[in-house]
Amino acid sequence: MSRTRKYLPEWVKEGIISSEQQFQIEQWLDARQGRLPGMIFWISLLAGVLVALGVMLIIGHNWDNLPHPVRMVLSMMPAIAGTGLMLFAALRRYENLTWMELGSLLQMIGLGASIALVSQVYHVNGSMESYLFAWLLVFTPTQILLSGRLSLTFYLILSTWFICSAGYNYAPDVRPMHVGWMLTVIFYSIRNLYHSNSSTLFLVRFTWIFPPCFALGFGTLGFHGTDPELMFLAYAALMGWFIVAGEYVKRADDRFINNGLRFFGRLGLMVLFTIFSYKFWWEKVLHEDLPHGKTAFLISPEFWVGIALLVCLLLYPLMRVDRGAGLRKNPEIPAVLVFGIAFFLLGKFAPLAGMILTNLMMLGLGLYYLQKGISEKSLLWLNYGLLWLAVLLICRFSDMSQGYMARGLFFIGVGMLLFLVNMIVIRKQGKEQGHVG
Repeated sequence: MSRTRKYLPEWVKEGIISSEQQFQIEQWLDARQGRLPGMIFWISLLAGVLVALGVMLIIGHNWDNLPHPVRMVLSMMPAIAGTGLMLFAALRRYENLTWMELGSLLQMIGLGASIALVSQVYHVNGSMESYLFAWLLVFTPTQILLSGRLSLTFYLILSTWFICSAGYNYAPDVRPMHVGWMLTVIFYSIRNLYHSNSSTLFLVRFTWIFPPCFALGFGTLGFHGTDPELMFLAYAALMGWFIVAGEYVKRADDRFINNGLRFFGRLGLMVLFTIFSYKFWWEKVLHEDLPHGKTAFLISPEFWVGIALLVCLLLYPLMRVDRGAGLRKNPEIPAVLVFGIAFFLLGKFAPLAGMILTNLMMLGLGLYYLQKGISEKSLLWLNYGLLWLAVLLICRFSDMSQGYMARGLFFIGVGMLLFLVNMIVIRKQGKEQGHVG
């Protein structure tokens, strides 16, 4: 089966099969390969965990009676066993992917267990941040060498845990370079998996894990800067880059529901625009709290990160071959750029105009995707556009001092409108299918 998978890209180039057929064949091979070997893998993993738990219970019961050298040797056994299995997997990397996944994962678990046991034997004082940092540091060479899929998922989760635990607690030992090498390892592993035809489905699933983890760690910039209000600008640019990065996911189509990067990018942008559709955020947060006319915020890391992301987002469409196609396909990108400019200009001089501009952008995005859903007869884009309009209507209705009867009738009307528009599109699709048939 691995040989068949190897020739699939060549068959697509020769025109023997299409890219969709290649994707279907890969899905069939994954399902076929996962019947028996996958079951053996998980049963073997469960058996190994049960044996390890039994040994740990026996050793733990007699731990106080063991001499110090024996404790030290036993503490190093998980790391030695995991490293030995990893080396064996590295030698058979191109023969069996199951060994590679199992070896990298078990070594990661073994290293974490050994670090904890050794620190307990020698009574080493430390924090959770230092433990996670040491764990990630010693496992980094293995992740670079094997780029295991399961270990990459755990590596991302542990890195997010470390960044959030250290960043939101103002840990003095955290430096940008610490976060930098973790992100470098993660992106290097993603790059290796991106060029591997056998990891296509995993990367599609990984796009649903990476954005929330990265967004959580990204927020720590606001805790170390002087002007946390600038994080709104940085997050807007980050959401735009999530949407852009979603174009490079293999097997990604135009529907963002099948792409975690686009989904979280558009969801985050909707939340951000909803917040700034109220006058309070423009007047209080930007007009009063942000130190306009001073240069203090120029030393804030969140300011330069937000500006750098916005500039790159502006230059990205110009460097593409199709140029304007990216903006037409993703109207959220020019919306982010307009928001970035209005963030400083209107936030300082005309906060009311900034609120009106945000509401107009929400209205424009809603109408654009509503028209796209009707023209393409796509319920997904139709409901996405209706969601923008519904959120805008609810936000503006909440500003009015109306009674409960008026509020109830308003929500009923919005719900019925969503239902009727969907029914009209469904009936139109049914008529066209019946006419074609």
